[in-house]
Amino acid sequence: MNTTLYFDEVLLLIEALPSFHTDELLLANRKINLCTPSMELRRLFLPSLQHLVVNKTDNQSELTIWYVEEKDLKQKLKAPPWTGFNGQGYNASLNQEDVQIFFQPWQKQLFLYSKSKKTGIYWVSDSHFVPWWECTFSFRIIFHLWTQDLPAQLVHSGAMAKNGEAVLITGKSGSGKSTSCLNLLRAGYNYLGDDYVWVELSDTIKVYTLYQTGKIETENLEERFSDWKPFIINKQDYLHQKAIFDIKNLYPKSFVSSAVLKAILLPTVAYQEYTSFETASQIKALMAMAPTTLHHLPHNRTNSYNKMIMISSKLSSFDWLLGRDFNQFISSFDVFISNEITNN
Repeated sequence: MNTTLYFDEVLLLIEALPSFHTDELLLANRKINLCTPSMELRRLFLPSLQHLVVNKTDNQSELTIWYVEEKDLKQKLKAPPWTGFNGQGYNASLNQEDVQIFFQPWQKQLFLYSKSKKTGIYWVSDSHFVPWWECTFSFRIIFHLWTQDLPAQLVHSGAMAKNGEAVLITGKSGSGKSTSCLNLLRAGYNYLGDDYVWVELSDTIKVYTLYQTGKIETENLEERFSDWKPFIINKQDYLHQKAIFDIKNLYPKSFVSSAVLKAILLPTVAYQEYTSFETASQIKALMAMAPTTLHHLPHNRTNSYNKMIMISSKLSSFDWLLGRDFNQFISSFDVFISNEITNN
């Protein structure tokens, strides 16, 4: 069996569903249909994308995502009949030109995407087995696979904006990326994401908010964001997961759907009193952006890498040396935005 036949078998099972619910989304002016018979899965996956939901239209969908659990189907789904899937869910021995598979055999979930059908499928054996983190970046794998034929790329970065102009904030885990974004959110800046964002490539590079879900480690929550505790979504579980927040509900005035990207910031915890900015090279910006993005998104890595080269080549880049003084952190960012971004 090849990957296309396997996909068609799975889709046939799903299309036999007697009923299902459809949510219509709009992302970067593209219509997406999310279809599921499972209200429990909808409860888990829709919140991170709720801000993209629109009233139903007659416009042609550019992506359809089916998401189901085992009990929804009339017969048991066969597991992918191949060995050789690696830790990132990729199998280099398969021909995946049209249909791509993301499968980690030790987990009880499966992602499929067909380029020709512009259709993604998510299956999980039972809603109780959905990893908690999947609900904070719903269908990230499928969105990434969709972008291979689009002038767009998912990027492991945050993005903050003011007056329609944004900076991409990127770096490895522990660099201060998410904390910096959330501190700027509290200071009145517009939030487009602190983990993954959608970047649209054209003469003008734009960033779109994909997820409005913030995640904070317990220690960081206690130290810097303890006043947010009443708004934790996963109150029963945050001590052994991360504290999860609906940013659009928490700070409704911070929401914008898109902004023009003007620069890339590379945060580093500098163990100094005051925050400062220094010009950085395009290569350094690329190396801050690409490795974790490509690690999380296993297919089409060359294509994605080339898109990130384009992003880093078109934008100015800066090392962002994060200091301890919070007030100066905010004031220095205000000055940076005014001098380096707004005036250029």
